[in-house]
Amino acid sequence: MKTTIRSILVPTDFSELAESALKVAIAIAKRQRAKIILLHVIDNYAYLQPSEVFLHEIRIMPDIKSHHEESMKELAGKISEQIEIDVDVQVEEGSPADVICRVAAKKQINLIVMGTHGMSGLRKFFIGSESSRVIKNSFCPVLTIPGNWQKTDFEKVLYPVRIASRAVEKYFYARPIIEKNNSKVTLLGLAEQQNSAELEEVVLLTDQVKAQMFADHVQFRTNLVRSSDFPKTIIDSAIEFESDLIILSSTIDHNVKAFFLGPFAQQVVNHSTLPVLSIKPTESKKTSQPSSDSLKRWGYTIDLSNLGL
Repeated sequence: MKTTIRSILVPTDFSELAESALKVAIAIAKRQRAKIILLHVIDNYAYLQPSEVFLHEIRIMPDIKSHHEESMKELAGKISEQIEIDVDVQVEEGSPADVICRVAAKKQINLIVMGTHGMSGLRKFFIGSESSRVIKNSFCPVLTIPGNWQKTDFEKVLYPVRIASRAVEKYFYARPIIEKNNSKVTLLGLAEQQNSAELEEVVLLTDQVKAQMFADHVQFRTNLVRSSDFPKTIIDSAIEFESDLIILSSTIDHNVKAFFLGPFAQQVVNHSTLPVLSIKPTESKKTSQPSSDSLKRWGYTIDLSNLGL
């Protein structure tokens, strides 16, 4: 399955925190020869007085929207002058997460790049529930960038593999970024402690991803970990391996632990100090899996006897 990045949606509130995401998006657009769509969302409730919060229909004054549109056009012009990429602008009203997902779907965006934290008016913009709503509801991958992030490329990528992660499909969506950055990938196999059957399944999934990376000439190494706290293990491993990017599947966990702690991807995004690419593969897409004979022939299977099983 071949995936490409032709359009990138970048929500911005003109803050320094949003600027970090924009810099990364511009660098990706240059590498992928993609188009950028700058989006500013006017959060209606940010302009209300306390006595107005129960109004059924809220509209922003035309001069306010016009001001934001001019600011966006000016920003787009500066980007186009310095870098030869196409930049469009759009200003919308409404709830930030809802508008971002709606615009991404309407324009068939390939990637959303947004700040992990930021402010818009009186309400929090890209933080907590807003960022997790975008990750959960967007049909396309979402790359979240911490406000203090300075790098614009991804030399070292941490790629967690869990049973629920649809690991091979996730790789096809991430491959354009991995290839264009010539990234070195660390495959982090994650299994629950004291669960040998789960570990065996994770090993098989990891083998399948390795086989595809081998075919694509991607540099990789493997690390298998038993853990009782996957989000913490992922974040700690990213620091240990000096990663520039974490690639996750944004499917939601439904076991008891995740119910109390919140969605898996949200935990990593909210606590990570480096970019996180959240991918939600569609159920309809099918990928061919390498046979066990092929894996053995390539020498990429893992000997379970070395893991004490």
